[in-house]
Order: sequence, then C-alpha cells, then structure tokens
Amino acid sequence: MGVIEGWEFPWITPSVSTGPMSESELVREQGGWVFAGSISNSILGFAFWALAAHLFTSSAVGITGSLVNLSSLATSIGILGLDNGLVRFIARVDRPRALMWQVLLVGGGLSSVMGIVLSTVILRVSNAAAAQEFAVLVVLSVALTTSQTCFQITDGSILAARKSEYLAYRAVAYGLAKIALVFTVAAAGVVGLFGAYTLPLLAITVVSLFLVWRVWPVRNENGIPTRIRELSSLSIGNWIHGFTYSLPSRLGPSIMLIFVGASPVAYFFIALQLAEVLNYIPESVSKSLFAHGSRRDHLPTALASSMRRLLAAILLPLVALGVLLAYIGMTIMGGTSYGAHGLALQLFLLATLPKAGIQLYKAQFNVDRRPLALIAMGSALGLSTLAFLVVGLVRHVDPDWLPLAWILGGILALGVGWWLSRRSLPSQPETRVSEG
Repeated sequence: MGVIEGWEFPWITPSVSTGPMSESELVREQGGWVFAGSISNSILGFAFWALAAHLFTSSAVGITGSLVNLSSLATSIGILGLDNGLVRFIARVDRPRALMWQVLLVGGGLSSVMGIVLSTVILRVSNAAAAQEFAVLVVLSVALTTSQTCFQITDGSILAARKSEYLAYRAVAYGLAKIALVFTVAAAGVVGLFGAYTLPLLAITVVSLFLVWRVWPVRNENGIPTRIRELSSLSIGNWIHGFTYSLPSRLGPSIMLIFVGASPVAYFFIALQLAEVLNYIPESVSKSLFAHGSRRDHLPTALASSMRRLLAAILLPLVALGVLLAYIGMTIMGGTSYGAHGLALQLFLLATLPKAGIQLYKAQFNVDRRPLALIAMGSALGLSTLAFLVVGLVRHVDPDWLPLAWILGGILALGVGWWLSRRSLPSQPETRVSEG
C-alpha cells in the first residue's frame, strides 16, 4: 500500500512511497495529526465562545469563562505531569493497561479534589452564582476538571501508541458537539452554558477510555516491571517545566494591567493569542518526536536534525507572511483601533522561532529522562521573560514593544537548552523493549 508523504503542510509537495515509512516520515505524519487536532480545537473553541457571547448574557459568559479557566488551573496542578511520564514509559512496561489506569486514578483523583476546592472558594467569595445554581456549578466544575485530566492522560496514551489520528477526530467531535449543544440550552443561563461546555467532553472522555483499552495489551511479554512512582521524577520535571513555561502568558497581561491600564492590555492579549496558534506546530512535532523516541528509548541525532529543518521550512515562511499581514490581522480581529497595534503581533510572531527550538529540546530531554534539564530550560524561559517584561514596564517602554520580552526570554532559554544538550549525562542501562 502506498503512503502519502508530505501531506501535512500545503507548501511541501506530497509524494507517494510504497516502501516502509522512515522515522522522519513517521514523526511527521503523527505530528501532522496532533497539529490538526490542536488547530481544530482552537478554531471550534473560538466559534463556541463567539456563539455564547450572542446567545447568553455577559454575566453567564463571564462566570462560565472563569470556571473553565479555573478548571484548567486545577487540571494543571492535579495532573502532576503524569501524562508525559506515561508517554515515556507505557510502550516499555510489562503491564501497559495497569499503568495507564493507575495514572488515571491518581491524576483524576487529585484533579477532582482541586476542582472542588477551587470552584467552591471562588463561587463563595465572588457570590457570582445564585444559591440554587451553586451546587450544580461545583459539580460541573469537578466533572470538567476530571474529564480534562483523563482526556489529557488518554491523549498521551494514544500518542504513544502512534494513533494520533484519533486525537484529531476527538478534537473535532468535542468542538462540534459543544457548539450543537449550546443552541439547545440558550434559555438555561450559566448552568446551561457551562453544561454545554462540560458534558460533551465528559462523554467523549468515557468513550476514549474504551478506545485506549483496545490500543494497549494487558501484558507486554518483552516489557519491564514499572511502578507509577518510577514516573514521578520525569513527571514532576515536566510539571514544573510546563508551569514556568506558561507563566508569561498567564501573568503577563495581569502585570501589564497594573502598570498601563486595560486598553493596551486588550491589544497585547489579542496579539498574544493570535501568535500562539503558530506554536501549535512545534508543539505537535515535539509530542510526536517524544513519543517516537520513547518507543525506541533513544532519539537519533539525525532524526532531531531532520525535524529542525522541517520546522524551519514551515515556520520561517509563516512568520514572514504573518509579519507582513500583522496590521491587517489585528484590524480584522478588533477594527482599526487594534490594527494600529500590529507591531505587537509582529514581535510575538518572531518569538515563536526560538520557542520551536525549545520544543525540540523538550522532546530530547524527555527521552533522555533529564527532569532537571526540563526544569532549568522552562524556568529560564518563564522567569527571564517576566523579568524583561517588568523592566520594560518600569522603564515606561511603549506597550507595543513589550513583546520583545518574549523574544529575549526565548533566545535565552534556547541557549540554555543548547548548552544542556551538550552536557548529556549517561543514562542507566535498561532492558530494551522491542517495538513489536
């Protein structure tokens, strides 16, 4: 059977190969499906919130949006990076299903507790919900948090099994289901809107558990005994890396609000969100590379170099085009008042280039099982970016130039990743597991 190569991106000419797929082609194909899932989730998510803004009151949208973000925070705290640990080890353990269920129980349990605590505290303190809505909103928050955690863990399991096309199918199914449901609950207020966001994810997560049950065997005869605590160091490393890596995006707009007021933050936030779409590409390649290297227990240098060249071929033209069209893009998003701040989008687009290199180093450090390297690189990016941002704010730099902090922080973190990659530590000998 022929395999179509190079279909993932339109400016790479596809070709048909009748031979077995090379490592580079396999990583590209799996990364293409991960990217398709990410971009589908983003586009359908924008559509959902656009419909919600027209069908529901601003109060319902505000409460639901706050609870959704709160559930994401609870998920990021409760999951402890176990999804990445699962990707690294599940193909090589003697009991893959048992390990997956242990990770689901630990991650889902911790996230559920965090969901209860955070939603209860915020709803009580804010008095945003009526008494009759309070219990339902807390239950939906816990359901959303637990579903997001299990969804993320099964994502890792599916990715490790080289079935990434299911990630794209799930993303599209969830996006379309919540859009369809939002029309039927328009009269139900905040409970209806939050339910439309939560219940489709819960249903798809349950279905995913049956899917994952089929892609991994009960026992791998060539596997090695592995307990969940053996995932802990790498998982915690990924957790801290992810937390510090995302600090600028989470805290940057809030810090700016203190110094420059709401209007500049609005332009800044929209530019940041638009540029973030390009980061899906290196993230997708990194996840695919990580899963592939985990199955082999090794990431070949030639394969990493091939992916580096691929990302350069994809991102450089996209960034160049984005820089040229930045003012038009900002105008489309918010009118001429936003279009006047196209410089911010141009700088955020340039900041995606060092982040692409960081994502490749993240895959390498995960395969090499170097949690301290992950922490160092993520901390270098997050903390330095925030430091550059604060310096710019204190020195009253024009807000449109503040995204330079993301460029400088990215370059610094990329340098840290390069330096750490040249200081590879010898790994402990382990029993090899055939790919089967």
